[in-house]
Amino acid sequence: MEKLSPEMRPHFERLIEDLNKPADRLATPKAEARLVENQCSEVTVRGFTLVQDEPVSYMGGGRGPTPTDFFIASVALAENVVLARHAALGGVSIESLETTASGVWDVKGAFGVGGADPSFQSIVVETKVKSRSPKAAVVKAVKLTHERSPIHATLSKSTEVRFKLEVNGARVRI
Repeated sequence: MEKLSPEMRPHFERLIEDLNKPADRLATPKAEARLVENQCSEVTVRGFTLVQDEPVSYMGGGRGPTPTDFFIASVALAENVVLARHAALGGVSIESLETTASGVWDVKGAFGVGGADPSFQSIVVETKVKSRSPKAAVVKAVKLTHERSPIHATLSKSTEVRFKLEVNGARVRI
């Protein structure tokens, strides 16, 4: 079953036409976080309230994902949303799209132990696509995703990001 609405392509074509008009179009996302207790916070973004907490093993209440959980989730979510846009614009069918993002970072760095660096050392993004479209069309949409995703562009400037792609059950080189 197709996951992309047929209205997506004309919508984004109109948006791109509008973006080509001379005017600044800077996005300014804003998140407001407030500490609830201990290490639990509530953050509001565009009217949505999310709960963040640390695990009980770190003296949190375990009531929500950690900031690094939200961070790595945003990597996977960005891959899906930007790929869906470029698939729609390229006429690529999407029957299923699943992205797993995982990262490696040294917890010692969060506590200043041994001079460890708290930044992510690497991030792996694995995307699995089922499509009736030719594999080359899917790969083109993925390449456009990596060129145009704000999350990908930001991370690529600061850490090693590796992408793995599977189309219709077969690993594809990108």
